[in-house]
Amino acid sequence: MRLTAHEDPVLRFGAVVVGGLFLTAASVAVDLAQWHMAGLGTICGASSHPHCGWCFGAAGLVLSGLAAFAYALRPPRPRLNPCPSRPSRS
Repeated sequence: MRLTAHEDPVLRFGAVVVGGLFLTAASVAVDLAQWHMAGLGTICGASSHPHCGWCFGAAGLVLSGLAAFAYALRPPRPRLNPCPSRPSRS
């Protein structure tokens, strides 16, 4: 799929917005994980307590946010001529 000159900046801006939303959601998940650990009185994953879903959710959201930023900041691809025109045979 080829992007026009106007679509590429729009997609990059959208990726930045989505990355920011993922990182915001990750900060909420970290707060909830800390609240959960305070309720347990220990760190998740220590001793007999398994990791809670908030820990895994926070890690996944951070990685998703970073991947969205990496997509937005990738170098632009060079535009190639799809098919050179051939001289007509008359």
